[in-house]
Amino acid sequence: MSINAHTYGDHYSGAGGDPGNDTARHAEPPSGSDGSQAAARLLELTAREIDQWRSDAKSEAAAIVAGAHEEAAKLVRAAREEAERLVTAARDEVTQTVKDARVEADRVREETTALRERCDEDIAHLQQVATEHRERLRNHLTEMLHRVNSTPGDRNE
Repeated sequence: MSINAHTYGDHYSGAGGDPGNDTARHAEPPSGSDGSQAAARLLELTAREIDQWRSDAKSEAAAIVAGAHEEAAKLVRAAREEAERLVTAARDEVTQTVKDARVEADRVREETTALRERCDEDIAHLQQVATEHRERLRNHLTEMLHRVNSTPGDRNE
């Protein structure tokens, strides 16, 4: 018999739900073996009800655990998807950074090559100017020496 059998009825004992009609509970308890049988019956009904409560509790606990497993699986899937998204984004960013670095390196290489070529041209030009000046100076000095040597007043002959 359940705790609320007097209100809702006891489907194990067949007692009705109307407390006014529940005269068996208000009557004198049976004596002797009838009392033992009634007590045994009451214990049996209580045991069944406890078994039902235990079964219901196990079912509810299993449902809670299943829901928790499902929620955990969803969280794991979401975390994996987020991790994959982050890894993909990081790879894309690294790829773009490497691409940008290569472009910048090529640009710097081109600028350096152009600057080196200009410097080589400047060096070649300066070497040419130095060679021309050296020849002019040599010619000028040679001419001056000829003039000095060919001056008629300076000769002591």
